[in-house]
Amino acid sequence: MARRRSGQSGYVVRKGRFWHGRFFEDVPGQLKRKRRSIPLGLVGETTKSEARRKLRTLLEQLGINSQEAFIETVGSVRKNRTFKTAAEWWELNKLKLRAPSYVDSRTNYLQVHLTPHFGSMEVSAITEQRVQEFIVSLSQRGLKRGTIESIVGTLKAILGEKVWRDWSLVLPKASATEQRCFTEAEMLQIINGAEGKWRPFFALLAESGLRFSEAAGLHVQDIDAAASTIHVKRSIYRGMEVQTKTRAGVRSIQISAEALRLLVQHIASLGRSEGLLFTSDTGRPLSKDNVRHSLQRILARLNIPRGGLHSFRHGRVSMLRRNGVPDDLVKEWVGHSSLRVTNRYTHFGDSYRREVAQKVGIFGGRPVQMETELRSRPTTAKLDPSVQKIGSFQSPMTQGVRW
Repeated sequence: MARRRSGQSGYVVRKGRFWHGRFFEDVPGQLKRKRRSIPLGLVGETTKSEARRKLRTLLEQLGINSQEAFIETVGSVRKNRTFKTAAEWWELNKLKLRAPSYVDSRTNYLQVHLTPHFGSMEVSAITEQRVQEFIVSLSQRGLKRGTIESIVGTLKAILGEKVWRDWSLVLPKASATEQRCFTEAEMLQIINGAEGKWRPFFALLAESGLRFSEAAGLHVQDIDAAASTIHVKRSIYRGMEVQTKTRAGVRSIQISAEALRLLVQHIASLGRSEGLLFTSDTGRPLSKDNVRHSLQRILARLNIPRGGLHSFRHGRVSMLRRNGVPDDLVKEWVGHSSLRVTNRYTHFGDSYRREVAQKVGIFGGRPVQMETELRSRPTTAKLDPSVQKIGSFQSPMTQGVRW
């Protein structure tokens, strides 16, 4: 049995009175190969089979398929490859496979920060020292630690772990400002102060801890009333249905009876049994900016400090953990991929901290001499009785609350 040849063998074509052999030749330092065409003999004097054999012999003499030529070309390409070239390949072959929101943010990092700084630089010249200097420049421009971390993460993804594995980069300290977190009392005020579809929508955010995009992407069919469960299957991004932010985002969340009642009433008012659960007045998917504006108007009217839609998510996580819900269940319900992320969403208020400190004190929770003196002093933070229940709408939290 004949041995199968590897590499290119070229091909023979007729051009006028001559047979021509065509093949591609590697050019050191370039990814794109050069096309060549050479005459192999007169048509009347040489058969096409003879021309093929002649072309094969010529390719061997030129070393087109030799291992040495391959190593020289590839090695030169890798050595001279610029960051811009590497970034373009990464965008086409890896970035495009990610979620749309991730693609947009990373494309922005490339266009605004990475390509202007590293674009013409050879990949081999991007060292730990240069990246550390880049981090300092980003910090001096006022970028926050989280943004810098994401930009550097994009850079690492393009370079590959072999390049940065032994690096020890230092990021700026995180801001002392804590993410706004709605308390249980604030969330109930917001729900009671909302009208129309915003009441069940904000109740949904408070009860489930859903991301806005996930809540906006819910369909009527995703609400399982019999099981008091919400099934999260998709998100909304720029008015289009897309996959959830992460694989952990596809999940099922159990909710309280009162939260379910509000959602069922909302579904009944829609007059349909399918399609998006919440839409704009024109029937389009909800816009995050429009919903945020509606929330800010409610906060201003109720004299509640400003907070964003994500403040519901932080509030829900904190509420679950204050009530001792197992960490794995909290992580599953909110759709986090790791508990490290969940920890960043956990906030303990001063009143809760004082209560816990009293319970676990060395005196076993018994009152001490200073207790009378402490109680006689005015305090601005009292323990909200709403922390006694996990569900935002369960008794006794809803006593005296208007729905």
